[in-house]
This record gives sequence, C-alpha cells and structure tokens, in this order.
Amino acid sequence: MEVTQTWKRRIFVGVTAAGLAALCAMFALNSPSKADPPTSATSVVLISGDGMGVQQRTAIQYALYGVNERQPMDALPVAGLLDTVPATKAVSDSAAGATAWSIGMKTRNGMTGLGPDEERVPTLLEIAEDEGKATGIVNDHDITNATLASFAAPINNRDKKVSIAQKTLRDISPDVMMGGGEGYWYPRGEEGMIPDEVPDEDKSVGRDNLVEEAQADGYEYAYDRETVDDLTGPKALALVQDSGLQRWKELPGYKPQDDPYYVPEADLLAKALDILEEDPDGFMLVAESDDMDSAAHEHDGVNVIKTGKTINAMVEVVQEFRQTHPDVLLIVTADHETGGMTIEDPIETNTNSDGDDPVPYYGDGHLNNAGPNGQVPKRSGPFKIKGTHREFKVDWTTPEHTGGYVPVTADGPLSELLTGVHHNTHVFDVAQQALTTP
Repeated sequence: MEVTQTWKRRIFVGVTAAGLAALCAMFALNSPSKADPPTSATSVVLISGDGMGVQQRTAIQYALYGVNERQPMDALPVAGLLDTVPATKAVSDSAAGATAWSIGMKTRNGMTGLGPDEERVPTLLEIAEDEGKATGIVNDHDITNATLASFAAPINNRDKKVSIAQKTLRDISPDVMMGGGEGYWYPRGEEGMIPDEVPDEDKSVGRDNLVEEAQADGYEYAYDRETVDDLTGPKALALVQDSGLQRWKELPGYKPQDDPYYVPEADLLAKALDILEEDPDGFMLVAESDDMDSAAHEHDGVNVIKTGKTINAMVEVVQEFRQTHPDVLLIVTADHETGGMTIEDPIETNTNSDGDDPVPYYGDGHLNNAGPNGQVPKRSGPFKIKGTHREFKVDWTTPEHTGGYVPVTADGPLSELLTGVHHNTHVFDVAQQALTTP
C-alpha cells in the first residue's frame, strides 16, 4: 500500500505506549525537566549510532560503565523511544530511517532525503541554512553514506555514492564535512592523500576532482590528524581514514593509533563544533557512527562495545560544549537496530546465524560465527560487567536489520518533547521547531 500525504507522519506499530513508556525509564538516570526555551540562535546536534538498539546500548553500558555509573548517552536527562518502520515495509534501512529525521516523512528504503513518491522537500540542513545558521556533517565511515545523504544529498538510490558526493558539495554544501570516503571525491586514477593499502576499498572511483572544486569554493582541506587540527573554517572538508576502528579486519597488523590518517570521530566532532560556533545564528550538525552498524552486521560484539565508547566520547564532547553553549539541543538515537542482538548468560549456547562477513576477512580463523554446537564465538564474549565478577555474552538472530523501537535520549532546548514513545519523524518536528523559533 502506498503512503499518502496524510499518513506520512502517522505510522505506528502495535505495542502499547504504556508498556514502552515504562521501558524509557531505563535509559536516563535523571528525571526529565523542562529545558530552556529555544532562541533565534538555538543549534541542534543529532548523533546517530547506526544500528544501535536497546541491547547494544545495554551491552555498552555493562561492559564500559558497570551497573551504577550511567553511560553519557543514557545520562542525558530526557529519554524516549522511536519507531523505525519505513513507508512500505516493516523494517527500515538507514536511508529511510535517517530521512524520517531529515524531512519528517516516512519514505521507501533506499531513498535519501526524498518522500515516498520521490518528492523533494527541504531537509533540516536546508531549513537551518534558510535561518542563517551554519551546517555540518561528520562520520567515522564515508560521508556519502545513506544517513548523511538523507540530510545533504537527496537522491533516489543510496548506492550512487559518486553522485551523492557531487550533490553534497554542489547542492546543499554543508559548511563542515568530515569523515571517510576519499575515493568518491577523487576521479579514477588519482590516489588522493591517503595510501591505497586495501585496493578494493581505497581506490578512487569518482568522476571529478571534488577536492579541488571544494577548495576553489573556499573550503579548507584536511586529510590527517595534523591538518584537521589546523582547520579554522568557516568552511572545511576533511577526508580522513575510513572506518579506522574496523580496518584491522581487512589489513593485518593495522593499528589506528599508528595511522596518521585516522582521526577519532570525537576529535572530528570537536573540531566541527569549534568551526560552527563562530556563526552567531547557530548551526545544525549531524554526526553518525556507522561503525556500530558494521559491527552488528558482522556479529562482532567486541566492536559494538568499542564503537559505543566512540559514541559516548562524542556525547561528552557535545555536553562539554553545552556548558558554555546551553542553547544547543542534543539528540542521540539510531535509525534502526541491526543484528537482533541479545544479552545472554555465558552458559547458554549461541544460536546466531553467520554475520554478513567473516571476521577477520582474511584467513580461516573466523571469530564472529557460532560453532556447529552453539559454541560462543570469540567476538561475542564473554564480557565482564565492569566492577563486578559477573559476565554476559551476546547472541544474534540475523545479519540484517530488525524492526524494533530504538531509544532516543536528549538534552537542551525542547528536549522534553522527546519524552515518551513517538514516530521517528518526531525528531524532525522537534529539531525544526528548535531551528526556526523566532
């Protein structure tokens, strides 16, 4: 059945609000309180942990923070739940999930920033720009991926990465663009600045030299930790090592801390905030950790937890920024859950299907798939609950996405509006109100 205009923000799945509202209390230590009202200079920071459902957040909490110290993303004073159902199916991909946030409409899987009939409406980045605000996108994976394209490059096929790079630069043109995916910005045959150590992943596949084009348009360009540190703005393009925390799986012996082209996403986010804060009218910034989704697709519990450390570090960066910029609305959520991850007692057998790819990708010693008799794979645990002698493991039901609700936590102006259970399009409603308040 096609989605009509009257239905575009009113899709709901059949779980009682009362039961889920009780679950919301698990995600925040503090009781929600009315935040300061937005002003004409209010900014919005949206952080997405791609594929991060309730169980992923819980595993991160237990392994890194224990049972008493609340992790930063769950210590935010407001908590709720969002549905993830797209326009025509029960289970969303990242394109449809992020588009619900970016334009406030449920859409078809595979389309970024467009309504279900491919209608073009303003994204939050364009709304912010119309309000005179600066804009930015940040990722630990390529900045042409589906989530960021939903804000910066509306298109009918999320896999058209080269076209997305072109549209991102030429059409919406965020003031700050930081992340991986250098190969989409350089034409075939040009190596770019990052060594091509994994040919299938690192080679350039673009049509135009978009880096030169960006520089001609006034963007500063960075490609490693030193050049990122030197950025001052007001326009900046940083194309750094793509998915550095995942790279060891395809490049034996790789260590991100020894790679000068790897820049932790929290550092990219901090630099983006430094640049965007110079706009007195505020800004709209979208940041995503795509590594979370990759880890869950591959049934890699170790990397789920490591990526959770990244996301919590990003939240800490924004919360520190908010100490001197209280007019920033921070929203932390996910486009969908990936892997059907569960937390179990280590004595239970594992029933998971194989992940999307073996871990590591090379050799025969795969660490992520359960043995023939349900043996727990090394990447699934057991993990210790910090500060205790208790242990848990994780199990998986699918290498793909699932259709459950995802947590949303928030702080800042209008954050209280995210309390409760909502359609994922509600993120757009709240962010738009924050950005457009006179």
